[in-house]
Amino acid sequence: MNLSELDVKREWEYYNSVAPFQTFLRSGKEMKYRYYKKEDAKATIVVLAGGSGLADGFFLFLRSLMDNYSLITIPYPIFCEDNHQTADAIAELVRYLQADNVYFWGQSYGGLLAQIIAKKHPDVVSGLILTSTASFSTELTFEGMKCIVNMINEEKEEKRVKKYRKMPMGLAMAMFPMMFKPHLKGDKKAYKTIKELIKILEPEMSKDHFVHMTRLLGDLRNHFGQYSKEDFEYLKGKVLIIEPVDDKTFTDDIKKALCNMMTEPKVIEEVDGGHLAIMFNPDGYIRLIDEFI
Repeated sequence: MNLSELDVKREWEYYNSVAPFQTFLRSGKEMKYRYYKKEDAKATIVVLAGGSGLADGFFLFLRSLMDNYSLITIPYPIFCEDNHQTADAIAELVRYLQADNVYFWGQSYGGLLAQIIAKKHPDVVSGLILTSTASFSTELTFEGMKCIVNMINEEKEEKRVKKYRKMPMGLAMAMFPMMFKPHLKGDKKAYKTIKELIKILEPEMSKDHFVHMTRLLGDLRNHFGQYSKEDFEYLKGKVLIIEPVDDKTFTDDIKKALCNMMTEPKVIEEVDGGHLAIMFNPDGYIRLIDEFI
């Protein structure tokens, strides 16, 4: 998959047609989701996006996964006030859909949410795919905890909330593509593709959405240091961890704690592209997922 050669509009129209948004009524409130059900699928993959909360941001990658897997994607519902409620809602949706052989793929924040779901709702989890993410392990070192506290402390949370409430969405939309630019190595066509992708996602972007995601990230403070190896023993050999060697978002000891918390995980570090490596090496990620599942 080459970003420079993709017809984003055509790919989006296909994705949107085979996996349109549907609604699930939970406690009288509508929860949006996409469900692509493939006959004879190797597994069902539940896609949990990172701090942007926009699973559709991976739709070019998901289009390729559709060759072998059923897919469920969920915009994190705003009526869920914290990560426990969000995990419960997602688990309930998976049960409602009666999905089989379910692997939760979580990127960054999504990887932490996947761990919450796996601990609270083992009945819906067959395996985990954790990419560019961290750990709630009881074995986090001082350096690891310092890194986490620096990222999601209450003061920064409130500053981000104020920023999102004041920032014009037009300015935010203009800034998003800039995050990808350093990884595109001057490829103007690929940068154009990223801009088209952001434009497609614009209807899902709002101040309320980003404030909600900031609150979910802040709520992670209530989980760190509370998870142990025993919580995930039932997933022995069923956890794939991909931590790009040049992703410096989390310290090495945080990544090590994640690996140590799982029993016989498959750990991959020989990829590059930083925190969003999956956007720039999608074929490599799909190969790793295929080999694992």
